[in-house]
Amino acid sequence: MFNKFKEMMQGGASKLSGKTDLLEGICAACVMVGAADGDLSDDEALVALERLTGHDALSKAFTTSQIEAAFDKQAKRAKSGLSGRLGLQREIEDVVKKSTVDEKEMLLVIAIDVASADGDIGAKERAALTKIGSILGLELKRYIE
Repeated sequence: MFNKFKEMMQGGASKLSGKTDLLEGICAACVMVGAADGDLSDDEALVALERLTGHDALSKAFTTSQIEAAFDKQAKRAKSGLSGRLGLQREIEDVVKKSTVDEKEMLLVIAIDVASADGDIGAKERAALTKIGSILGLELKRYIE
């Protein structure tokens, strides 16, 4: 399944170009996962940014500075309490309204990559991923089990 998804996304970078709502939703999901334990550490932010800027389709559709700016915007939200965390969820909800199933899957898979960057998905990260999947209408266990 992942090979098919990878092939689709490699050819779909041009389809992503200009979809800043999708980029912001992806960044919001990465921040939600990184901050699932209550705080987005510098190390977690660095890992998320590396995954985002190194992603084949995203790096072709957006410049590094666009990705970094979108990520920084969402990271600031995570530090602003409950209203910020709700803002992260709303960014993901916006993706639901404007994106294809393939784009929603890409968002979830990138968030999974961030969560598993240290080799393990903790309980709080899994809960964040489950919430993200629920918002997107995707069942998490389909992607990680």
